[in-house]
Amino acid sequence: MSPTNTVLTRGNVAVITGGASGIGLAVSEHLLARGMRVVLADVDEAKLRDVESRITEAGGEVAGVICDTASSDSVTALAETTLERFGGAHLLFNNAGIAGLGDAWGGPLGLWDRVIDINLYGVVHGIRAFLPIMTEQRCGHIVNTASMAGLMGLPGAAPYNATKHAVVAISEGLFLELGATKSPIGVSVLCPGFVKTDLMEKEPDRVDSPIGDLVGEMLTSGVEDGIPAGDVADQFVAAVDSGQFWILTHEDMRQQPVERMQRAASQTNPPMIGTS
Repeated sequence: MSPTNTVLTRGNVAVITGGASGIGLAVSEHLLARGMRVVLADVDEAKLRDVESRITEAGGEVAGVICDTASSDSVTALAETTLERFGGAHLLFNNAGIAGLGDAWGGPLGLWDRVIDINLYGVVHGIRAFLPIMTEQRCGHIVNTASMAGLMGLPGAAPYNATKHAVVAISEGLFLELGATKSPIGVSVLCPGFVKTDLMEKEPDRVDSPIGDLVGEMLTSGVEDGIPAGDVADQFVAAVDSGQFWILTHEDMRQQPVERMQRAASQTNPPMIGTS
């Protein structure tokens, strides 16, 4: 089947936050293979410069930009740099995020601030900075990284749950808004399960909460055994090409949100951990 969306074409520009590793880097490699120009944004300067150098040496057209997505000024500067360097922005992948493990109910409130600033406001800042550019171009697509935790409840990870549910809702609302106004800008939401990335590298080894520790161990094990980021990138590209909104990368998990909504419709309590 030929693509219905012309965003991912040679010469067009993709902007990827959290682009120096994991899913962001895997997606960038797919797009560069199509002849796209890529702006990689990340807070990890060492990783970013290493990736930028490697891609440039291989003949890819890439710009690495240090960007803190929690800061609206930093994301605005990212947009300005993108326009100065490449003259446009056709794909925005709001991908930067953290797990943010900790004691959500007894620990410092700053945990909530940090997770919300990166996982939620990072997406808000990205949309606000790049949607006007795409609207003026009359061409573009925005992909926001949520999670399967945005479609069901994960115990011991309240800030993460809250932000990922919010990203799903924001994405769906934006998709409907743009559709209602006949905008040519597309929107997708990426909801992966476990993917083999460096998500847990900067998380604490121990959390001062029994459930937090349990979830931390589960996430670490899940990420280590997760699907390759390249598999997610394959589905990402196919979804953008076809204008598909939902990108649920783990087929074996797709029924779980359905079962959750069935419980909600029947007013049945969520099952306890360890029960079916």
